[in-house]
Amino acid sequence: MTKPISSVPNTFATATTTIPLSQLDSNFNDITNTLNDINNYSNYVADSGSVDAIICNFPSGITTTSIATGCAITFLAANSNTGATTILVQVNSTTILSATPITLDDGSALVGAEILSGGIYTVVYSGTAWVLQSSGGGGGGGGAVAGGMIYENTQQLTTNYTMTINRNGFSVGPITIDSGVSLTVPSGSRYVVL
Repeated sequence: MTKPISSVPNTFATATTTIPLSQLDSNFNDITNTLNDINNYSNYVADSGSVDAIICNFPSGITTTSIATGCAITFLAANSNTGATTILVQVNSTTILSATPITLDDGSALVGAEILSGGIYTVVYSGTAWVLQSSGGGGGGGGAVAGGMIYENTQQLTTNYTMTINRNGFSVGPITIDSGVSLTVPSGSRYVVL
């Protein structure tokens, strides 16, 4: 069943065609509203925002008016992030949750390159922030692919990057860091090139 739905398939006595919702009683409208609420099903939407400001705009017909704690959204990133990043959730261009920060599972803000253009990501709403659940796998590297077995990375660092405090990282080489560009590894963190 494709969401949003506008009718409920049925069999009543000898009627076997789809009946418009306007001809059904309120119980069927309740079922349809539940099916069209993004809090009640896994969902996917393409990001229509800008760098560090993701917009997840669901189509007309979705009945959601607010986002519940635990709601998951999967999106196709339009841009790579360069720092702290937010998600604005809309239905038919009407905002149902204003720009809310995305965090890592430890509650820290994104610092850049956690979201890559063309990657598919899942976030879960904690009640105050969206918690990044998955790597993107796509968009030129940086995420797990093949069921989480393979990690791909680009071979050239073109902009300054500072690793997240208390995190480790690795790349498979050879790699090149452009002239004038720096990679900063905080004290207590480790970066390895294989």
